[in-house]
Amino acid sequence: MPLWGNADDKTSTGTVEIFANGLVTGTTTAFTTEAEAGDYIIADSKKFRILTITDDTTCHVAAGKLGDAVSAVSSGTNYALQEAPIYVSASRVNTDANDVFGVDTTEVGIESANVIAITITDNGSGYTANATVTLSGGGGSSATANAEANSTGRIAVVNITAGGSSYETSPTVAIAAPAATSFNAASAVSNTADTITISSAGKFALNDKVTYSVAAGNTAIDGLVSGTEYFVSFANSTVLALSATHSGANIDITSGSSETGHTLQGETATATSVIGGTQGVAHTGWVLRTVGTGGRAGRVQYETLVASSSITGDAADDSELPDA
Repeated sequence: MPLWGNADDKTSTGTVEIFANGLVTGTTTAFTTEAEAGDYIIADSKKFRILTITDDTTCHVAAGKLGDAVSAVSSGTNYALQEAPIYVSASRVNTDANDVFGVDTTEVGIESANVIAITITDNGSGYTANATVTLSGGGGSSATANAEANSTGRIAVVNITAGGSSYETSPTVAIAAPAATSFNAASAVSNTADTITISSAGKFALNDKVTYSVAAGNTAIDGLVSGTEYFVSFANSTVLALSATHSGANIDITSGSSETGHTLQGETATATSVIGGTQGVAHTGWVLRTVGTGGRAGRVQYETLVASSSITGDAADDSELPDA
């Protein structure tokens, strides 16, 4: 079993399916000639370490990080083979293999960092459509992204559409606020149930924050104050009720005149970005990428684990270490 090699991307014929018990079944694969125990299979953006090879279409793997469970991968998935280190020292046995990259002579010379990941810190509420994303600051430019809303009114994922260049620190991420939904102050308000019928009711859940607003010249519903933030105390697909406090009782509201300039708006989602690039890669070879936390949040450090005069291939890590 090799400890490591210099192939960041070996020949990998066919497609694979990976089961949660570690079994890998291939279609037109050639495991006995193309792979070795100790190599990594990279599939569905995850790494799996090959433990044993049975034949050309069957092998068994462990998760890329010691102690983690194997994540299943659907049949027909393309894959890469990589000879990254199994371990370097006792202090490295828990290193996540997904954070180890083969850096060649082109990649080691890159000085410009780009945006490689955006992590949601608050999913927001009340989103009835996808949202625009603005990235600013960090000393770089041209990074772009978009935010996808799910069926429950949350921002589920922020997709990077362009990584940009020349970033020195992680740019600030601003996700557009959810659209405010209008309702009629008379017909939409139930005096007996203290609920409001609103088209976006299904995009809210218990204790979501919402802001009630009234257009200039209109009168606020009795029980509510324009520009005030409330908590959702009940919601289904058509109506919701509001509380002044988290997990509080429904506010007693009274319908007003037939005006449509009344709105409820959910909470804006938030996210942070991470930049990558060489940013201090000292040598070609197998390199560990670490993302800072706390006061160094978003800062990326690269540490050479195994120096090498050459690395062959590129196992799909161009977002972190682009060949440009």
